[in-house]
Amino acid sequence: IILWGRTEKCLKETTEEIKMMGTECHYFICDVGNREEVYRQAKASLVFLQVGDITILVNNAAVVHGKSLMDSDDDALLKSQHINTLGQFWTTKAFLPRMLELQNGHIVCLNSVLALSAIPGAIDYCTSKASSFAFMESLTLGLLDCPGVNATTVLPFHTSTEMFQGMRIRFPNLFPPLKPETVARRTVEAVQKNQAFLLLPWTMRVLVILKSILPQAALEEIHKFSGSYTCMNTFKGRT
Repeated sequence: IILWGRTEKCLKETTEEIKMMGTECHYFICDVGNREEVYRQAKASLVFLQVGDITILVNNAAVVHGKSLMDSDDDALLKSQHINTLGQFWTTKAFLPRMLELQNGHIVCLNSVLALSAIPGAIDYCTSKASSFAFMESLTLGLLDCPGVNATTVLPFHTSTEMFQGMRIRFPNLFPPLKPETVARRTVEAVQKNQAFLLLPWTMRVLVILKSILPQAALEEIHKFSGSYTCMNTFKGRT
């Protein structure tokens, strides 16, 4: 397993955890939002020299600032798009060619249900995730004639990590946050089955159906009733 990220402390700790499970693991400092850095690491770093070809790419990097458009700093808005969306362009372009050559590979994207149903107070995140979803949808269709190479997009509901710390919905017992372990396990299962898209939990499928048949006024009332309209008011994020 190869880990890329910007914070060496977190990378080192995770690498040690993986090694304790008996799996070889390496990490490299890389900002996936930086195109030149991604290409440089993919081509010139020790990734290939130490472990050989990359056949499964998991794009999981994301940031959220939790502010409205007018309260958002321009640089913060750009950062969200560079990391959450464009980073997938660069990593996929870096590793997909070899997968196609080997006829063996899988591109995995950890997205969000907010790609399909945006909420106020996270305009940068929702926009980037919607773009990411379109990217993966187009990529998945483009790989239909590429034997041995597949793609999986996972769209989970709110997951209980520090990323969205403080976010509150009106009916937490009805829509409890997902456990990271559950998302990880279901993601692995989806990859093993070559499943193109996975919504978590399954009840999120109802959301997709409602958005396709209900008028905007009705959707707005549902947002207000469920609490998603104000859920970011208590957002704190990572501390």
